[in-house]
Amino acid sequence: MPDLKRKLYFAGIPLLVLLAGAFYWYSSLERDQVQTSRWLSSLEEVKTVHVQTAKGTYSLIASKGKQWEAQVPGISWNIAAKGVRGRVSEYLTRLEKLVPLRSFSGPAADEFIEYGLDNPGLKIILQFDKKNAQSLTIRFFPGQSGRVYGWNSESPDLVYEFDEKVFEQFSYPAIHFLDTRVFQFDEEGVNQLQLVQPFGSSWLVKRQKKGFVFTLPGYLKDEAVSDSEIRLYIHALALLRAGKLLLEPILTEKEMAALTIKIWTEGSNEPSMVEFFSIEEDPKHYLGKSSWLTVPFLLDAESVGQLAKSAFDVQERNIVTLDIGQVAKIIIDHGSKQYILKRDDSGWRVVGGEKDVPGIDMALWRFTELQFEALPLNNLSTTAVQLMRCQFRDIDGELLKKMIFYADPKLPQGQCWMKDGDGMFYPVSSRLLKDLQGMFPAGATGNKG
Repeated sequence: MPDLKRKLYFAGIPLLVLLAGAFYWYSSLERDQVQTSRWLSSLEEVKTVHVQTAKGTYSLIASKGKQWEAQVPGISWNIAAKGVRGRVSEYLTRLEKLVPLRSFSGPAADEFIEYGLDNPGLKIILQFDKKNAQSLTIRFFPGQSGRVYGWNSESPDLVYEFDEKVFEQFSYPAIHFLDTRVFQFDEEGVNQLQLVQPFGSSWLVKRQKKGFVFTLPGYLKDEAVSDSEIRLYIHALALLRAGKLLLEPILTEKEMAALTIKIWTEGSNEPSMVEFFSIEEDPKHYLGKSSWLTVPFLLDAESVGQLAKSAFDVQERNIVTLDIGQVAKIIIDHGSKQYILKRDDSGWRVVGGEKDVPGIDMALWRFTELQFEALPLNNLSTTAVQLMRCQFRDIDGELLKKMIFYADPKLPQGQCWMKDGDGMFYPVSSRLLKDLQGMFPAGATGNKG
């Protein structure tokens, strides 16, 4: 009996070795199958992405400075436009990391017709910058079962099955990759800006040490430009995007642009420019041509109208220059009443009064924020009536500023005239005047001085 056990023991050793070898072979085979079934290797140094879909073909070509150019053949012309670098990179990354549901190997992989891969709905050809690197061809076809079948020339003996969403994720039209920015510039680097309208306000401003000043029109030469308005306008231009890129030509009404905007930046010899043309039978849109985009585009009429700023819109329109901290005494004449206010440690108080008058410092600040709503005049019409006079004096009684307000039925509602020390009459908002009238009524008892 012991001999029988010994024989069985030694007979079992080869069987165990055989089973261990079979397990190792099976495990190695599984690893080989997983590696073989990998979708794609690393997509590095891609220099060209050629995409063919049922709706058209286009190519994305890497250029200098890590930029991409899109080339799109059209019926009437061929388009060469700037591409969005981030979108191309994201497209290639998703393509590389795509995970198939399963793969088919063996004879079934040769039957392209069964999976529609002989005439795929999407074909992608990648070319690389590496020396002697072969191009990579990728095919996708949406099957009737809802699955998407794929093939690539890196693993030509395999057909891959993907989720149904994969086809849509990679069959983008060319426009998806095109840059829609109308301008490309550094906002802080802008040193000159020009707007031209053949039948409207045109102007040219240049940056000086203290800010932008007008060069044109002549009557505003060397006048200050509103810092807040010009910065806001430059920012709007930096964010401007094309409404719709045009891959085919469109007929415009006139050869002369309805609006032209030019931007010069530090170190640039030529300006960045955009022109807008009116379109026949489409008054709701303008045709745009940009030096950056290189592709014509549409922009709605409302947006173009917001860009058509007049010189008046960007002009520095603040009237009163006043150091509020220097004001120690205010004299207000309203009708037959006069109010004299003096500043002390607790605030502002009417001379002879017992209580502080709140809101005076805010009113002084509002004086410095007053802007004229239209061009000033040298003389008033006979319909204007004086309502209030304000004087601001320092601690020594010296006059700092004097202003006179007038009502005029010929002015738009919500406006009044204000005369500053320069002798000009400015149309301004009447809100401050109405607030002062409420604080210092014409019929109230005041102190004369």
